[in-house]
Amino acid sequence: MKLAVFATAIAISFGVSSAAPAIVWRHGATPSGPTHLSEQIDSRSLIASSINGKDSSAISAVVFLVGRDADGSEGLTNLAGSGKLPGVQEKYNLADSIHHHVDGVESARSIVRDAKKSFDGKVAEVTLSEFNRKLASVSENAVESAPKKISKAEQRRRRDIAEADVLVVNISPKEDSSSIDSAVVAAINSSAIRNVVLSSVRSADEVKRARKLAMIDRISQSKAPRNVAARRRLDDEGEGNNANNDYYQGVYYVNMTPNIFSGILFFLMFVFTAHLGLSCMNMIEGQDVYVKKMPHIGREV
Repeated sequence: MKLAVFATAIAISFGVSSAAPAIVWRHGATPSGPTHLSEQIDSRSLIASSINGKDSSAISAVVFLVGRDADGSEGLTNLAGSGKLPGVQEKYNLADSIHHHVDGVESARSIVRDAKKSFDGKVAEVTLSEFNRKLASVSENAVESAPKKISKAEQRRRRDIAEADVLVVNISPKEDSSSIDSAVVAAINSSAIRNVVLSSVRSADEVKRARKLAMIDRISQSKAPRNVAARRRLDDEGEGNNANNDYYQGVYYVNMTPNIFSGILFFLMFVFTAHLGLSCMNMIEGQDVYVKKMPHIGREV
């Protein structure tokens, strides 16, 4: 019964959100119940607030990112609503905060980029199996078996994962739900991990809607200067245009711009130069006496 209540709560809280949700568990925090935050927060701010700093004895943060379903919908909502994450639902009340509107969760690569901008340590994108191997290597009394012959690229890959302080686990919805559930619970229970974030890539419909809104915003900004004169007339007519006044706060109107002033000066200089040239040409005098017979040589004067 308790499990069903948690599943319903997660499904409802995620279903009403208009962006990707995120659950944050902090190691060592007092379990006084999760704090529900409905304010919009970008993914970079979420990652920055979930990383406490570098520690050689612990992983700073692990971000589990569930991908989209085959129909383009959000994967975490479907998993939580169908009750396929019983372990996560049991840890629901132990969460530190629950964000219902996380913007900018495009993919695991974008989360890695945001984490690198917010954290000085090393960040690595891993799969679910690579995370389990990493968790097993940092757990207490872990005995690592001798690896088989692997390529240099695989050795370099494992070395980067071993040195990473922040892990972004890219989870495909096609993964076994029990494996996803056990990995998240193991991360929450591990003393070697400071913070655990469970989120999901936002749906394709929301990405299209966000791009449409961004396009409308760009179009409105490009058209704004053309309506300056109309808004100015409305401002002069009365005080019923407060929205426009706030939008154009700090914008001042002048009687003459520098370009107009330089054009007037150039016109005056052109008129003065033309008048001076025509006056000088008018002062030139030519011959006013014409004869039929030319004078002899030496008698021209």
